[in-house]
Parts: sequence; structure tokens; C-alpha cells
Amino acid sequence: MQKSKAFFQFKERGSNVLTEILAGFTTFATMAYVLVVHTGMMIDAGMDGAGVMLACALISGIVTIAMGLFSDMPFALAPGMGSNAVLAYTVVAGGLASWEVGMGMFFISGVIFVLLSIFKVREKVVEFIPKVLKVGIGSCVGIFLIRLSLVNAALVAPNFGGLGDFSDPNVMLAAIGLAITLFLYFFRITIKGKTYQIRGSLLISIAIITIIGLCMGIVTPPATIFTKSAFQSLGKVAFKLKIFEALNPKYFSFILIFFMGDFFSTLGTALGVAGKANMLDEEGNLPVIGKIFLVDACGTVLGALFGLTTVTTYVESASGVEAGGRSGLTALTTGALFLLSMLFAPIFLMIPTAATAPALVCIGISMMQTLGNCDFSDSEWYPVAIMLIVSLFAGLANAIAIGLVSFCLIRLVKYVFTSERSKETLPSLPCVILTILSCVQFFL
Repeated sequence: MQKSKAFFQFKERGSNVLTEILAGFTTFATMAYVLVVHTGMMIDAGMDGAGVMLACALISGIVTIAMGLFSDMPFALAPGMGSNAVLAYTVVAGGLASWEVGMGMFFISGVIFVLLSIFKVREKVVEFIPKVLKVGIGSCVGIFLIRLSLVNAALVAPNFGGLGDFSDPNVMLAAIGLAITLFLYFFRITIKGKTYQIRGSLLISIAIITIIGLCMGIVTPPATIFTKSAFQSLGKVAFKLKIFEALNPKYFSFILIFFMGDFFSTLGTALGVAGKANMLDEEGNLPVIGKIFLVDACGTVLGALFGLTTVTTYVESASGVEAGGRSGLTALTTGALFLLSMLFAPIFLMIPTAATAPALVCIGISMMQTLGNCDFSDSEWYPVAIMLIVSLFAGLANAIAIGLVSFCLIRLVKYVFTSERSKETLPSLPCVILTILSCVQFFL
């Protein structure tokens, strides 16, 4: 046990084994939807559903465990939402390429990721981002998580045109679930001067809401708890990628889209979740981010070999951090549950979105508390505010790009039109270059 504690640094980070394991369960519970959502998209792309689900669980489990062992961070990984939609509904549905060629594109982008990670290019990029933006990224992750959760649970319309249809039993369950989650999350009781709270409240709320869904007839109990006649399906999607065909210049723009999207999404998630866990240094940097990037990059390469789109660090990792997870044991637990889900997929797949969305809303709101570390003077606060607004409507990668543009523009105006004409006022050259590169995605 002493070796385990020393390896995972429980004492230094104010955690313990039980808390870490419970946090790992919480992260998995909020991420289990990826097994269903990703599989559905890939079926639309013409892939074998059972094979995709097994590949998703297998690779997510292996890479998440690798993250815990290599970086000692509570981050979980899985195929990212976004790149899978591009593959299914733009590349394949548009007749531009087969899914096999698409996997070749993901493999190439993953190899580029690995090279940049090995040579520490990605770490340098993090250093070039202004501190004020790095501090604000955590809140952007939070607000993006809130929007994603509310829309997925249909509590609000996808285009923010109003509230959802509360006559729909699923929406009603999500609303009831939100009330239950808030109650358990903030429940406190003081006995003899000592205040107690419900440990693992998010995980408990997910279980309670799922049970209520069963009673309401919304959640259908599985016919069997075991995965049957599916393992042979893995061979229908694994090692089918076509790398050489993906090298065709006409696919360059898609490779760049996959690359840029994951680059800034992982960066934002890592900094945002680590900020919530108070793991950033004085400059807003994460000392082990190089290890995080390397595992993330290797995950994309491995995932492409097994028929998965870009494997990325998931923002839902924040749920484990909120539950107290501070070390790699949280990731190991989540990874083990992904592997376990290969055997007991029906149990995990019956958890409804209405059960996980309320927990993610609470987490998102909690992450926005990192705004308390922001400098609210005009020139410093406005880029962060603009980044927050963009993250709500256009996602995290776009928010970081627009935030960088805003920062550089405001600093330039301040230098030209005010008396503050020092070198410190102007954005650094690396920051300007990074800003230009981050905007390439808008012209593809």
C-alpha cells in the first residue's frame, strides 16, 4: 500500500484510495454515453456496430489506464465527439471517402501528434498562450459542458430557441434528475460541530435517476447483463484503415481539421480540469502536460488501428475531479470500467442521458468558479469574456482561437492608442504565430 500511495501521491494531493476509486466510477458513469453515441455515428458511416462498441471500450480502457500510470493524472480518454461526426456525415455521407480511408486520415494526424509530443512542441505551445487565457479556459470548459449537457438531455432546444418539451417523459426525468442532483450535491448536515456531506453524490444521483427511469418505463432493463456474440465483430473494424490512400492531397484539409480540433480541445480540457483541481503552477501551466499530450497522441494512433476516430482527453474527467479524484488511480478505475463494459455492456448502456446530464451541469457550474482567478481589468478580462461566449455557441477549440485573436487585437490597440507602449504590452511573436495557426480551421 505504501508503494501505491507513493506512486500516486495521494497524501501530497489530499486524497485517498477510496476517494480515487469513487471518482473513477463517477467519471465512467458520466462518460458511458460515448459507447452508445459514438457507435451510432459509426453505424451511419457503414461500420459494424458491435465491433465499434467493443473497440471503443477496449481502446478507451487501455489509453485511460496508460494516462493514469504515465502521467498520474485523473484524466479519461475516448473517441471525441466532433471528429466522428465529420467522418460519418461529411466524409462518408458526402461520398468523399470510405470509412477505411477516414481511419487512415486519423492515423496520420495521430502520428503527427506523437512527433510533436516527443519533441515537446505541444508543451511550448501551451507556454505561448497568455496566462489570462489559460486561467479562463477552465470556465470555458465549464460553460461548454453545461450547454452540451442541457442540449443532450433536451432541457433546452439545440439552437437555444427555448426550453425543451417537458411533456416528454425523458425531459421530465432529466428535470427531476437535476433537482435530485442539486439536493444531494449541496446536502450538508452538522452533528456536534462537525459538518458532513454525501460522498459520491454525483454517482449516487446517476444511480437514483436511472432507477426512477426504470420505474417510469423510460429506461428499458437489458435482456441479459452479458455481451453476447460480439467479440468476433471486432475484427470487422480493426486494422481496416487505408493509410496510403489517405495520403492523397485532397484529404489534407480533413487531416488538418482533425489535428487542429483535437490539439486545442485536449489543451483546453487538460488546463481546465487541472485548474479545477488546483494543479496549475503560478504561470497557469500544467507541469505534466507533456505526458498528457503524449498519451493522448498515442491513443489516436492506436484508436485508428482499431477503427476509432480521434481519441482525446474527455471534459467529463471533471466529474471525477469534482468527486475528489486527484491522481492516476482515478484514471485506472475509469479505464478498468471501460474494459469491464466489454463484458457487461448492456448494464452500462442502459444509463440514460437524463441521468448523466444533471451531474455534468453541476460540474460545469463548479468549473466556472475558476473565473475568480481572472484579472477583471478591461484589457485582460475582455478576451476571456469573448472566449466564454464563443465556447457557449461554437465549442472549445473555436473559443481558444477567437480568444487568442481578441487578446492580440486588444493588446495591439492598447499599444498604438495609449501611452503603454512597452514590449510587455504587445503580444509575443510566438503568441501571434499560434493565433494565426489556430485560425486555419476557419478557412478549411
